[in-house]
Amino acid sequence: AAAQAMARPPVLRLPFLRENDRFEVPPGPGMTGRLTGRLPDDPSTMPALLDEMSAVATIEPFVLGALRQLPESAWIYYMSARRFLLLYPFGAGETARYSDALMSAELMVRARPDTNPTGRTFWTAPYEDLAGKGRIVSIVRPVIAAGATLPAGFRGVISIDLTEEALARMLDEMDLPDGTQMLIDEAGHVIALSAGDGELPAVDDTGLPDRIWQAAGGTGGLVDQMNAQARGVLKPAGAAALFHTRIAGTPWSLIHIDAMSGLKTTVLTAMWPEALAALLLMMILGAFESHRRMLRRLSRHRTALALRVEELDRARQDLAAARDEAEAANLAKTAFLAHMSHELRTPLNAVIGMAETLKAEVFGPLGPKQMEYAGDIAGAGSHLLELINDLLDLARIEAGEATLDEETVSVDDIVRPAISIVSARARKAGHVLHLMTPSRPVAVSCDSRKMRQVLINLLGNAVKFTPDGGRISLVVRLMPDRSLTFTVTDNGPGMRPEEIPEALKPFRRVESDPLVRRKEGTGLGLAIVASFVKLHDGELSIRSRPDDGTSVTVSLPNRRVVTGRID
Repeated sequence: AAAQAMARPPVLRLPFLRENDRFEVPPGPGMTGRLTGRLPDDPSTMPALLDEMSAVATIEPFVLGALRQLPESAWIYYMSARRFLLLYPFGAGETARYSDALMSAELMVRARPDTNPTGRTFWTAPYEDLAGKGRIVSIVRPVIAAGATLPAGFRGVISIDLTEEALARMLDEMDLPDGTQMLIDEAGHVIALSAGDGELPAVDDTGLPDRIWQAAGGTGGLVDQMNAQARGVLKPAGAAALFHTRIAGTPWSLIHIDAMSGLKTTVLTAMWPEALAALLLMMILGAFESHRRMLRRLSRHRTALALRVEELDRARQDLAAARDEAEAANLAKTAFLAHMSHELRTPLNAVIGMAETLKAEVFGPLGPKQMEYAGDIAGAGSHLLELINDLLDLARIEAGEATLDEETVSVDDIVRPAISIVSARARKAGHVLHLMTPSRPVAVSCDSRKMRQVLINLLGNAVKFTPDGGRISLVVRLMPDRSLTFTVTDNGPGMRPEEIPEALKPFRRVESDPLVRRKEGTGLGLAIVASFVKLHDGELSIRSRPDDGTSVTVSLPNRRVVTGRID
């Protein structure tokens, strides 16, 4: 499982594009659907949200395959109880993104364990698509976490939506003679009609035949002369016959209304009462042969529709299984990274410690070459330790184990150690490093180690990617609303707007600049920064333009800021 997890890294991780408490993950080569949602109210649930989004995004090949197999689909989507929506195909506009109203939509309410304790698949009644695709029906399957049971294991729903026009095309393809076909639900609503140009009506809940006559008469005048007194499968005044059968796996009936033009009888427009019984007998006998043929055809086409329903359900099952597999692989990868990082760090600390001891000449003086080699060992070991620490931080974040060890600490106690750590590398590259802090004492309630790591990562990136002899600044500002900002600015190569979201993803680097491609590192720095900032309820913003440098700002809310005398 660990090997599979390493071979299938997550498609996406925080951070993403955000607007207030809403977010959207831009589509890319690994994900062409639209992923939107709302940030959780409880920051501690953020890692679980990220894990679920990462796992769900890896089922894209299955979704695209389902869309190819089911071209009638209007949408295929995963809607999570954690308030996000992954929609295929990509839909533009507000109606194709997550909104809180979806949590109270019929399909979500019917899928929840309190109303669907067995987790069964169901079909919805027809409803208007908010994105403008007309009336649609949905086949919906609750999604349960791998190895879990309801109600605790409920994660959301996978839905495949079909337009009524698509259902009508399926009815037209049946090639039934001299009549019209329709799908009727249990409440008497016409879901799809194979002919006619009127609105599809909802009919009164009376007898089934009368409801269908009424519906057909309101959709283009197909049966507009029906005798309101007659019931059953034959309407003598309108010369029409009706056949209906249930479709397995759905709450629908397939209806055929035969205009009787092919039957062996003549309908008289004027008749005397004495001939009425004979006329009815002739029509029934004339319809008998047609009735038998029709039942055989209905049976075949009912089977075809039932098979299509089975295909839809299989596609939904494949999507759910792929999601569960991706989620399990992602958890295995996280556990593997955490275990291996700990195993590597223990002996590495011993190597670094011994190299530093040699450099300090504790065991006697060293020659120039020996001192150089000891320095190389210590430098290489420290670099490797940084990479391992990044992997450990990421593993904790993905496992939901990243928490805050909060204390009230001076801004200087956060900023100056970070400057000290990167200053040697900055001097080596000939950079000018500038620091500006508030004139009055300021403290913050935070996890000081994580906030120092945020600044070390941002300053380290600026030093790494700015050409030799550059200018780098760290400016700390107390804003008018008493929030606190840390801004790291450089005059490096910068990025294009579309490259910024890519740079924020784990293991991703901006590849358009040759200088960036040559630099060492895991590509985790900004992703860890974003996660640590989010744990502090802060915000991360990036402004950058090609050949004009980059400015990264971390904002902490005013409730974390303390001004005045600090003990």
